[in-house]
Amino acid sequence: MTRPLASLLHAGAVRRGLRSGDTLPDEREVFELVRDLPYARASGHAPETVIAEWRGTCSTKHELLAALYAELGVPSTIYACTQEIRLPDGAATELAAWNGEPVIDVHNYLVLHERGRDRLIDATWPLAARAAGLPANEWGHDMQIACTPLETWALKPGEDVATFKDAKLRERYTPEQLERRDEFIRAVGRLFTRGEAG
Repeated sequence: MTRPLASLLHAGAVRRGLRSGDTLPDEREVFELVRDLPYARASGHAPETVIAEWRGTCSTKHELLAALYAELGVPSTIYACTQEIRLPDGAATELAAWNGEPVIDVHNYLVLHERGRDRLIDATWPLAARAAGLPANEWGHDMQIACTPLETWALKPGEDVATFKDAKLRERYTPEQLERRDEFIRAVGRLFTRGEAG
């Protein structure tokens, strides 16, 4: 079975000293490599773009994971949920401007449908994000969603994640709330990509 996306992910990891050899990443390693991509917006939603730019947010990371798991023969469903981001005590000083009033967002995560059991996957925050007070998951069956969901939707197969998310954001939030959200995402992106050559 060919796994073109896994091959691209493996090659990107080898270039960065994260993997070696010729064996493609298994189910666990796929999760860990995508989770540890720096949290920052890629220039597009195509899985190849996310791998090439070695960065992603909740939507692009989970779109990439869905495609990678499909290569492994594991079907999945992408979910979306509204949330309010409230930074914990001790969050990175670079994010201090977002303490107090919450930041709104529509969050994405993934559910794998494997061998009669569903596995919730949330690879939003890299392990490095723990230093900023943000939750990051280890591989396991009972992962924590990176937020407290308010409203939740399962996306239909083939449904465009970016279009769905944009529609829900515009339906539910003011332009001021959306600008605050964008500023927050940019700030977090700078925090996790500082000094990175790509």
